[in-house]
Amino acid sequence: MNLLVLGGSGRTGRLVVEQALAAGHTVTALVRSPGKLTTANPNLRVVSGSATDKSDLSRALQGADAVISTLGGKGSVIEDSSQAIVAAARAAGVSRVVVLSSWVVEQDRMDAVSRLVTGIAMGPMIKDKSAGERVLRRSDLEWTIVYPSVLTDGPANGSVVVVPEGAKRRLSERISRADVAAWLVQAAASAQSSRRSVGITGALTRELATGGSRA
Repeated sequence: MNLLVLGGSGRTGRLVVEQALAAGHTVTALVRSPGKLTTANPNLRVVSGSATDKSDLSRALQGADAVISTLGGKGSVIEDSSQAIVAAARAAGVSRVVVLSSWVVEQDRMDAVSRLVTGIAMGPMIKDKSAGERVLRRSDLEWTIVYPSVLTDGPANGSVVVVPEGAKRRLSERISRADVAAWLVQAAASAQSSRRSVGITGALTRELATGGSRA
């Protein structure tokens, strides 16, 4: 597949680029500062531009089969990029879009204390991500929104579990960026999670948080 990665110079985005290349995919990375993406591979095309600009996205989408977004930022970057992604993807005939969000956006799945703490500390980010996700959900794209638990910089160990629908999200749960990156690449290549929101976490931390059960 030819995967367009947005946010490919970020901490998780770089891992997505590396893992997609390792899996045999061709990758296009749209980044504001190409110098920050130091991966060298003949199957990697780096395009300079902004993910909130439809014309930049249109250039990067040429030949793409799917989009993986690991974008972050302040202000309305997620909402603005979501609007640009929907418009550019439709024009390019690309339907598959996988977006990395955060477990803190799922406020209704937290206990009262976690909801209060994350709402105060991350209110603007939660508002922006939620707005961007509404744009995707209203679209006709084959979107998947991924809500990982707290991210760590540990190595991938493949122990990713999908959090059951309706289950509580906990501050104590962790998952490595490398495992998240691998999951995003796999999701982009499959229609299994199309038009779904999916919570993921590390198997061990989920087991500990639920007192020994991985349910």
